[in-house]
Amino acid sequence: MRDFDGQPVLVTGASGFVGSHLLPALAAAFPAAELHGTCRDGSLPSQAQVVGHALDLSDTAATLALVQQLQPAAIVNLAAFASVSGSFAQPERCWQINLHGTLHLLTAAAALERPPVFLQIGSGDMYGASFKRHAEVDEQVPLHPLNPYSASKAAADLAAAQFAATSKVRVIRARPFNHSGAGQGKGYVLTDFASQIAAIERGEQPPVLRVGDLSAQRDFLAVQDVVAAYVALLAHSENIPSGTALNIASGRPLRVQELLDALVDQAACPIQVEQDPARLRPSDIARAVGDAGELRRLTGWQPRIEPSALVAQVLADWRQSGS
Repeated sequence: MRDFDGQPVLVTGASGFVGSHLLPALAAAFPAAELHGTCRDGSLPSQAQVVGHALDLSDTAATLALVQQLQPAAIVNLAAFASVSGSFAQPERCWQINLHGTLHLLTAAAALERPPVFLQIGSGDMYGASFKRHAEVDEQVPLHPLNPYSASKAAADLAAAQFAATSKVRVIRARPFNHSGAGQGKGYVLTDFASQIAAIERGEQPPVLRVGDLSAQRDFLAVQDVVAAYVALLAHSENIPSGTALNIASGRPLRVQELLDALVDQAACPIQVEQDPARLRPSDIARAVGDAGELRRLTGWQPRIEPSALVAQVLADWRQSGS
């Protein structure tokens, strides 16, 4: 297994939700690696072992210059426009970041004398309409995205596959399914529920939890399990063929109603649940579950955090953050 001793490892989008969990996980797994992280202004949360860099991946020249300067042995491309609803409002911005930013980074990586391992982070949402035809999707199921976010991520996934075929960059295409945890902002199902419950407990809103569609079944993971998969992919990268696509999923469907019930059960006061028409966006994808058998075979990865613990973790974070 690779240890990246004395070698630079670059994480884009390092100041985001997943980045805040990935950086310490990388530091623990590869203690002798030189960790670098990018974000728009270069200011990362206090991480003694991480050097921060200001970078906008839409800037081709700046991306090339930083990659040439660092000569990374591995790149983890977390930078993304990650809001599905926001992608409808700003489709051009979404495509600029998710596809063109990835192309700039891949081009810079391919220009290195020693091209790196390139971990491209996609999304289970890229399978889209294919969920209608499969109880579980593996990596052989066609991508059929249904929104600008997943379409732009699917395009970036295919671009990464092309670079695997036409350059010396060792590409691994990760396809994580829904994940949540401490530090995730509003706009996602668990955080939207938990933030309302925390506000109700503080007396900041009436004891009414407003929800949307609760019937969908989704594959949920704790962010710690997802970053553990990223670390495992880097560690095993020498034995993973370039261009390989790998789902990161639990394989276990959970109804959104189940997650809501678990959160309400942990509330410190009685809460009434009401459906809010403004939040009601019934999905025509009733069930979205991934098969991560290939990831388990190649790395031995297994999710370790149970849904009950994930729910408790998210609620505790919103109770503490207070906003």
